[in-house]
Amino acid sequence: MLKQLLKYEFKATGRTYGGLYLALVALAVLSGFSLRSSSKDDFASLLLFAYMIVAVAVAVVSVMTIVTRFTRNLLGREGYLMHTLPVTESQLILSKLISSVVWMLCSSIVGIFSFAVMLLALSLNSAALQQLPELWQKVVEIFRMTGSSGWLWLIFETLNGLVALVSSILCIYAACMIGHQFKKHMVPAGILAFFLLSFLQNWLSSGVSSADMLQAVSYPTLGGVDVSIAAPSAFTTLFGLAVSIAFAAGYFLLTRWLMEHKLDLE
Repeated sequence: MLKQLLKYEFKATGRTYGGLYLALVALAVLSGFSLRSSSKDDFASLLLFAYMIVAVAVAVVSVMTIVTRFTRNLLGREGYLMHTLPVTESQLILSKLISSVVWMLCSSIVGIFSFAVMLLALSLNSAALQQLPELWQKVVEIFRMTGSSGWLWLIFETLNGLVALVSSILCIYAACMIGHQFKKHMVPAGILAFFLLSFLQNWLSSGVSSADMLQAVSYPTLGGVDVSIAAPSAFTTLFGLAVSIAFAAGYFLLTRWLMEHKLDLE
């Protein structure tokens, strides 16, 4: 049944994101070519401004969709239908969570891709474009010199970012459920709950001694450029990841418990 819920969820949200993504990429291409022809042209500036507006709109819509799809579909009038389906509360929450994570990742990828396309169009037939192979070789060389530690760092940071995203979305769901308990002050209570939960999580994540926060990680000079970096220690990074996973699980359990025992659609 979770598969059917996801199918319905992506169908309901896909129309909104599809148009924004196409507009963002199209404006990126037009802005790149316009800026390349004349950096002082009013039309080029207008296109760049429109690109930034759409980019902000994608970010705002991504966040607002997380809130509205959860509250309207599960806590509003649509909730009468959704909660009569032969599914569990966990499946309802997971369908919203998976859909939100996918769209947030897609928004990030499309945003990065559109910016890269704009830079490519801007630097077409220029010296900067000819330097891309050399830049790529430097990146490959850095990973070759760092060995397996470089790839482990990349995998870990990707995992850490994904867990942080899931935790943030579940925090929004938990805050919405808390706000739902205060009928007359639903929105302020939900916003306050979100900030309090986020503050508690950040406070615990940073509850490591300052002496352990950073350690120097040095590598030989590459092409005349010092690539020494400062990176969090293994304990700090693992502690932060563990806190994010624990809070994500706590947010999920809290949301499910409130939905099972404290849901009031009247």
